[in-house]
Amino acid sequence: MKRQTVSLCIIARDEEATIGMTIKSVLALVHEIVVVDTGSRDNTRIIAEGYGARVVDVAWEDDFAAARNVALTEAHGDWILFLDADEILQPIRPVEFQRLLNDPGAAAYRLRMISAQPGDVDQVEGRVRLFRRLDGVRYRYPIFERVTPDLSDWCARSGQGIFECELAVMHDGCDADRRARSRERNLRILRKAIGAHPDEPYFHYRLACESLVRLDDEILPNAGLETAIGHLNNAWQKAQWLDADYRRTLPWLADLCARTAGGLLALDRADEARAVVDGARRTFADHPLILLQSVAVSCRLLQEATEQWAGVSAANLVSGIRDDLAVIREGRTNTYGAALDSRVRDLYPLRYLGELALLEGRVSEAVGLFEQALSLDPGYSFGWLGMAECSRFAGDRKRALKLYLRTVTENPGNHRAWLRGCDLMHEMDFHDNAASWWREVEERFPEHPAVRAARMQGVLQPQPA
Repeated sequence: MKRQTVSLCIIARDEEATIGMTIKSVLALVHEIVVVDTGSRDNTRIIAEGYGARVVDVAWEDDFAAARNVALTEAHGDWILFLDADEILQPIRPVEFQRLLNDPGAAAYRLRMISAQPGDVDQVEGRVRLFRRLDGVRYRYPIFERVTPDLSDWCARSGQGIFECELAVMHDGCDADRRARSRERNLRILRKAIGAHPDEPYFHYRLACESLVRLDDEILPNAGLETAIGHLNNAWQKAQWLDADYRRTLPWLADLCARTAGGLLALDRADEARAVVDGARRTFADHPLILLQSVAVSCRLLQEATEQWAGVSAANLVSGIRDDLAVIREGRTNTYGAALDSRVRDLYPLRYLGELALLEGRVSEAVGLFEQALSLDPGYSFGWLGMAECSRFAGDRKRALKLYLRTVTENPGNHRAWLRGCDLMHEMDFHDNAASWWREVEERFPEHPAVRAARMQGVLQPQPA
């Protein structure tokens, strides 16, 4: 096995607290270290040089791709490993690392991204951080920069591929002030990028993502959702001008469609969500995210007792749900180069199968499905919500109320549990408790249609039907 050389590349600014740990985590794996410093005023350079790094000073011009490409120009290894200055690579034996690098079919690897902050959800989307040093392969976009477009072009010519692997990068995270500053910077750069590249849909997509809040596969109706949906729609419309085959090479495009449909569902605009999903399926017929959103839309229509929608009967909706979930669970899908959260295949379908069983009155089966979901993830709030709905269907209102409370305790972002619990409290004449829960709904989910309707009617809270 020929030993492959690796260049660790880092862009940094004022990272004295973390850059040492970043470099130490890979010292046994890499052969050179290139640090691009974009204007540090602390001891970042001294610490990096102490570990043998070559530090290159670059003026910061609101362009992450430009800074990363300077590092690529300075690197000499067979492979590039990119880490941020507050990340560490989880341990791997050097011989196992070399086996990855010696795979002749691999042009790059996606690494799992994990947050080290307590209570944070794993950043499950894999990211290309390890790739061959190749002429002409460079990062694109001034922010949320990507090397995958150039790598995909290389793979199409060479027959090599971008592979998944078990390597994981742990992100140290940052405090609330730093996150706020990063968000302000991101918004500034994105707005500049939209002005400079008006026909590029990616920047509208990323600008929308800065405002969206997700809970598992759902978008939450927080402040800014309407604006975000506008950016998502704008991005999708611009993407329609792209060649259909090229669209399928954009790993983020299916996520754009899924987020758009999810946002519309959060605003109870199921007909518009269905139109988005139908359009997306013409491009990504077997993408798991699109199939899952199609299931979510169909379940919503069934929950609203819609017997007929655009000529589609309830029976056909049920059949479509079952078919799409079977495709997802059996792995007969295509992610078109994007990383897939295993929860999409293993966990989320159990939720929708449970909801479908409950809609059809098969309570025991629904309970079993929700219990199965909770066995996979005891903190899965939609599993607890499903159990609450089963208890309520069975007439056990006290248990249902306890389970609604358990749901919002597991995740306060589950707006469905807040609303359903509030409604049940009214039914049980616990009006003071219902008023307290409704205040939570108003504060957390200001763009929810029920909140807007109550405000327009000038009432403190809606009463149960």
